[in-house]
Amino acid sequence: MTLMKISWLLSICLFINSFFYINISHAQEWIYTTVAGDNLWNISKQHLDNATRFKQLQQLNNIENPRQIKPGTRLRVPLKWIRSNPVPARISSHQGKAHLLHPDGTTEIIGDQTLIQLGDQIRTHDDSSLTIRFADNSLLTLYSNSLIRFDHLSAHGSTGMVDSRLHLLKGRMDTRVTPAVGPGSRFQIQTPSAISAVRGTEYRAAVNEQQQLSNIEVLHGSVAVSGASKQRLIMAGYGTQITQGEAPIPAKKLLPPPAMKPIQGPIHSINQMLSWPSIKGAREYRIEVSTEPQFNTLVWQQISTYSRVPLPDLPDGQYYARIRGVDQLGLEGENHVTALDLDARPQPPIQLSPADNKSIRGTAPQLQWTESEEADYYRLEIATDSAFQSLILDRDDIQGSRFDTSALPLPGHYFWRLTSITSEGEIGPVGMQRNWQVKPIPKQADTAMSAVENGQLSASWPAGSPGQTYQIQLAYDAKFTELETDQTLAEPGFSFAPIKGRIRYLRVRTIEPDGYEGPWGTVQKVMPIPDYTPLTILGAAVLLLLL
Repeated sequence: MTLMKISWLLSICLFINSFFYINISHAQEWIYTTVAGDNLWNISKQHLDNATRFKQLQQLNNIENPRQIKPGTRLRVPLKWIRSNPVPARISSHQGKAHLLHPDGTTEIIGDQTLIQLGDQIRTHDDSSLTIRFADNSLLTLYSNSLIRFDHLSAHGSTGMVDSRLHLLKGRMDTRVTPAVGPGSRFQIQTPSAISAVRGTEYRAAVNEQQQLSNIEVLHGSVAVSGASKQRLIMAGYGTQITQGEAPIPAKKLLPPPAMKPIQGPIHSINQMLSWPSIKGAREYRIEVSTEPQFNTLVWQQISTYSRVPLPDLPDGQYYARIRGVDQLGLEGENHVTALDLDARPQPPIQLSPADNKSIRGTAPQLQWTESEEADYYRLEIATDSAFQSLILDRDDIQGSRFDTSALPLPGHYFWRLTSITSEGEIGPVGMQRNWQVKPIPKQADTAMSAVENGQLSASWPAGSPGQTYQIQLAYDAKFTELETDQTLAEPGFSFAPIKGRIRYLRVRTIEPDGYEGPWGTVQKVMPIPDYTPLTILGAAVLLLLL
């Protein structure tokens, strides 16, 4: 048998031995250790149901002189002699809407410091959570859409022993229970299918109404879980499931926490994505966000079937995210907690124009962006490098949603970004970096016509820069609606055969490597070759005689 198994079995034996020792040998007695100035009279008056109990106390503990007791003396006190009094629980913090339901049918909206009496019920609603503090400082957090009833809320005088018994009818809760100070201390959670008894531990309970079952998950200490007259001891790191009318299933190891890396630095984006490595055996994940590391209340919670989730739109501030896997039984695993520093407000505006990586020909653009509702001013930075080391403009007094860049040198390649500023001077995160480039407009490709030796006509024009191509059109009309030729050429020249009887028109333009089309050059009129046939000559002679 391994050392780990031996240690685990010893822990169970010690717990069971302690459990039965407390509940059988001394379940009815409280041990009080005297201090200087104590006597049986004031002990009875302070702690017992009747001051005259001092005589019985003297006889039970064989005290010779009830007025003079040595400090450190251990007195046995029957639990039934100790004064028991009702003591309310209290709402220590809450988030969202919840109602307190009284036994007489009246209700009230819960606020901080609301008192909870015997027989009261608490119902939480969507996106709500609250923490209940008991007389011994035990804490219970109740989550959204839950219902819990308070069946017993009492204390044994000023002994520090508190008896709290609750019934979770639906929903989810977790507890951080103060260690017991005597046999009268009790913290018991009942569900429709189970009873869990505990002192000094941390565990979660959930009730599934549809399937009539309960889940118990122990994070620290141990919990005795009973169902159908059967009991199991559940140690830290394990959970159990109890179906109504059946015994608890054997303890099942909880899923490990996600191995998520800490988030470095502030989060500047709304809906920032949280992601973590998948956990083997997890069917889904629970993600919770709180403003405090104890997670007494939640500001947001989510179930995700993926190992990632976008954060909600929360105000700037310090938060904590708690993530755990959920196995096939619905048992929730151990937590991974990470700190979040949100600094996303005021949000930068969205840049509209020019489009990112836009190439513009010849003219400076007008920068345009959306107006942020949270901003009164904008800081506009324009640089000639993506690291914004070479700033040519840096202004933090820009209002409106436009800026004219005509004062910038042309051509040029520029990078720009915006930051929102409130009227109180709060500066938000820097917005996205975008860039534009102004390029010169290509020159007109003016052509020259000439004849070549093979009888063809040749059009040529000055060569452009590397990578440029040329579009040439030859048409029968000056508006270029009746095209004879429409070609894209790699070289600055084009040859074609002359034609008789019809005038043609020719034009050329340059096309940049990025597809930008330059202006058309001057239209050239291509005259037809002369017709020297006898009929044509005779017609010309007649025309001259008539003139």
